[in-house]
Amino acid sequence: MNSTTERTRRQIIQSFIHVLQTKRFSSITIQDICDDALIHRTTFYRYYEDKYSLQRDFIYHLSEEIIKLNKKSDTDIFKLLVDYVEENFVLFENTLLSSDGHILFKSMVKIASDILREHSRTENDTIAIKINQSKYPEVICDLYATSFMTILQNWISKEYQYQKEELFEIFNQVMF
Repeated sequence: MNSTTERTRRQIIQSFIHVLQTKRFSSITIQDICDDALIHRTTFYRYYEDKYSLQRDFIYHLSEEIIKLNKKSDTDIFKLLVDYVEENFVLFENTLLSSDGHILFKSMVKIASDILREHSRTENDTIAIKINQSKYPEVICDLYATSFMTILQNWISKEYQYQKEELFEIFNQVMF
């Protein structure tokens, strides 16, 4: 991919993220993204079939960002994810709580599960031991990741009125 193509894709993704700060995914139009990116609709369609293909690219971009953060940090993955969600709260609120939120939810579960699986290969803490001792490590990773994302989604939707530190305590009780 040439640099112009990559730069335009990044510009469209950044505009998508910017628009997500003000609107739910289900309400966003291609024109909203184009207006923010200062591009014509034909330019958008040169790179993306529709807003759902852009959403897939956005999720890929998001997963890369979280994986990079995880590799750079010695912070617990769940704390890292909660901090990331808190820093980008409106973005997650407008994607996870929209009518298409299941797409991001499922992707976030996969990201968290993959990170847990990788964590279990290199660490020797309680979570890694549980995963490694299981006959079904992938299922255990998915179970933890789904539980965590459900707790996080309920926190974002304000169904859970807990402070961030309480989320860690809740998750530690679930896991240990």
